[in-house]
Amino acid sequence: MTTMTPTASAAWTQLQAALARHRPACEADPRFILDDLDETTREALARICDHCPILDACHTYAPYAAAGYWAGRQRSPERKKR
Repeated sequence: MTTMTPTASAAWTQLQAALARHRPACEADPRFILDDLDETTREALARICDHCPILDACHTYAPYAAAGYWAGRQRSPERKKR
């Protein structure tokens, strides 16, 4: 198990609080967890993120995410913060 830094933990807590108040469109869309997305799919997901009620919380947590599509950008394991 990986231990989160205090900053990552705070971002995760903020994201969980936002998720308790809102159900984002990405919640039921499996494309957001795929690693290999084509440009058309990335653009479609970015449009969904643009209108998301939890975009700010997602953006704050995104640098700590292992992979997937977060806050309008593709994340990969190489770019993950700790």
